[in-house]
Amino acid sequence: MSWYNTLGPQGDIAVSSRVRLARNIKGIPFPSRMTDEAAQAVIQKVWDALQLSSISHSFKLYKIAEQDKAFVQSAIEKHFISPNLASSGHGAVIISDSEDVAIMINEEDHIRIQTFSGGLNVREAYSLADKLDTLLGESIDFDYHDKFGFLTSCPTNAGTGMRASVMLHLPAATMTKSVNRILSWAGKLNLTVRGAFGEGTQAQGNMYQLSNQVTMGVSEDDILNLIESAAKELCLSERKAQSAIYENKHDDIADRCMRAYGILTNAYRLTSNEAMKLASDVHLGINLGIIKNIEICNLTEALFLTMPGSLGLRPTRDVERAEYFRNKIH
Repeated sequence: MSWYNTLGPQGDIAVSSRVRLARNIKGIPFPSRMTDEAAQAVIQKVWDALQLSSISHSFKLYKIAEQDKAFVQSAIEKHFISPNLASSGHGAVIISDSEDVAIMINEEDHIRIQTFSGGLNVREAYSLADKLDTLLGESIDFDYHDKFGFLTSCPTNAGTGMRASVMLHLPAATMTKSVNRILSWAGKLNLTVRGAFGEGTQAQGNMYQLSNQVTMGVSEDDILNLIESAAKELCLSERKAQSAIYENKHDDIADRCMRAYGILTNAYRLTSNEAMKLASDVHLGINLGIIKNIEICNLTEALFLTMPGSLGLRPTRDVERAEYFRNKIH
């Protein structure tokens, strides 16, 4: 079962949690300076280490250059790989069958362990990432400095090498234009808030990604505590804002949510952007009790499984997307 099939803690606002650990192999140049031969050796080292491990996951290895455009696009959409890795000539990704693990190889660093969990669950995601880190470290000599911690291609990732993030659905914050205040507040805590697909992206469907900025001079537990407390604060703030908007503009909000539900469950064609906007309003309607008998996790699953890459980039994908929503959430 994938993380988007389950409603996790604080799941009315917190969509998912992710932990990423950046690691490099001692004695091998960073990916930006490595030969293709070295890149293939890194891929093989990581794959062999996983095969020797006792972790109860099934994995598949995908070399990016050997995949079609639909697979690559889908992997980006599901946050398994970055656009940077997608354009790499010698990159790869290892994905678990349950889709809660995606290990990027030869992106900016040799290894980027990524683990996912539904809702506000960074500690569960970290526990799995830490286990994988330990298992890989048993057969791979990571580049580590006594003073600077894990050495990374970009100095801002050194130290713990850890980025923890929570994806949040914040429609009320968007409607009230309080996002700038949130950005300022997060910055003071050494956190950052970005669009759902990371740096430089827009908040499609009112989805925002909260993550730590500092990785050096802090412990993994420090990062988890900070992300967890900040995410809880944003969840509480968003709930209050949603209730206030509904109280002040009851008919407008009810109409907006029900119209979105009507289109999402009856349209013959839906673009990906349109589906995200409509799903955001339906999600809000579920939270406010306007729309009943729909599970938020079903809505989230429909979104992730009907993105362009997941539908194979087929010309008929807008029709297929609409049909999927009609069958899934009607």
